[in-house]
Amino acid sequence: MNSKTAHSPHSVHSILGALIINVFILTACQLTPTPGTNIPPIEVPTAPSPHSPTPPAPTIPPVAAPVNSGKSCKSSDPDFQCMALKVVSYEDSQMPSVLSEAKALELVDQMNAVWSPCKIGFQMESYLSINPITVGLDFHPNWRTQSTQVRSTFSDSQSFLVVATGSFSSATIAVTQMPGYAPFGTLVEEQYADNPLTVGHELGHYMGLYHLRNSTNLMNPYIGPHTENLTASQCEIARSTNRSNWVHMMR
Repeated sequence: MNSKTAHSPHSVHSILGALIINVFILTACQLTPTPGTNIPPIEVPTAPSPHSPTPPAPTIPPVAAPVNSGKSCKSSDPDFQCMALKVVSYEDSQMPSVLSEAKALELVDQMNAVWSPCKIGFQMESYLSINPITVGLDFHPNWRTQSTQVRSTFSDSQSFLVVATGSFSSATIAVTQMPGYAPFGTLVEEQYADNPLTVGHELGHYMGLYHLRNSTNLMNPYIGPHTENLTASQCEIARSTNRSNWVHMMR
């Protein structure tokens, strides 16, 4: 994804544009390092398109039944999968928090609306706002060299991890490790940390989904005005991945 450095989070309607999602997929992308470099062959961003039009802001479908402001997604439906979520937000002297707790709860509600056709929801069980310098990390991380360190610092075996950081030191704006290659976690930079389609897309990768070039699909490489849909096949893959990989994260 392309982005410009921002110093305050924006609402979903003001930040959704023609974005390129950059995801780490070991099975699909292999990197041939430049001689003299030491870049792990796991994570490669897709090439940005310099001439992508900016579509109008998308309309996020409303939540059919409110889920208590992101704090609970438990359901009486035995088929519903409620997944625990841990949100870590970076802060520094110039920015109290990239993603406030209130904004994080709003984000979860909006992602739940997107994922509701799959009978998958998220509940934010923990929230931490932290100055990354205190744990040896940079506010504006280099995702190529620091993603593993960030994930190792904050991830656990009980919840999905989303880390809202400062802007990345590249055109990439969000990165996620696919199932099977720990440490796990999603990193999303400050300008898009409250974007439910960006973060919802990244959690799709978390649940085993690859890119699908369909202009209305959540897993389309470009997030546009109508990229909130999911197919029955994608739902089954995500649900199956949760059962096989993330059972300890189910509530």
